[in-house]
Amino acid sequence: MGRSVLLRIYAKDPQRAATFYTTVFGWALLTDDDRRCWVITPGDDPRLGAAAEHDGIAIPTVHVEDLDATTRTAIAAGGEVLLARMPLTGAGWLVCLADTEGNLIGVMHDDPDARWPDAPDPHRPVGPDQPS
Repeated sequence: MGRSVLLRIYAKDPQRAATFYTTVFGWALLTDDDRRCWVITPGDDPRLGAAAEHDGIAIPTVHVEDLDATTRTAIAAGGEVLLARMPLTGAGWLVCLADTEGNLIGVMHDDPDARWPDAPDPHRPVGPDQPS
């Protein structure tokens, strides 16, 4: 996992946000009358880390065992896929989601063998008469 980060969850509809995070990650977010923001730390859930660190910017990311199942659950709970499953070479597979409130969150499955598939050489002729 990457370095520790804080995940800030802002909500126009606190109950909707709380339901999303309970459904997707099993978190119990308190929903009192005035709460419109939560801060989640790795102390709250050790699966929380950072991914796609670049120029000091990190995506708060929850590391999960089954990326596809978590993504399906997030979509069913009202989330949206912003960036489809992609490899972070040598680290794992990442999906970037928006929660029901539009907050960005990464979901990642750790896999040191993650990499982009080999692409064919666009300058190499391909066809039945060409050696492979």
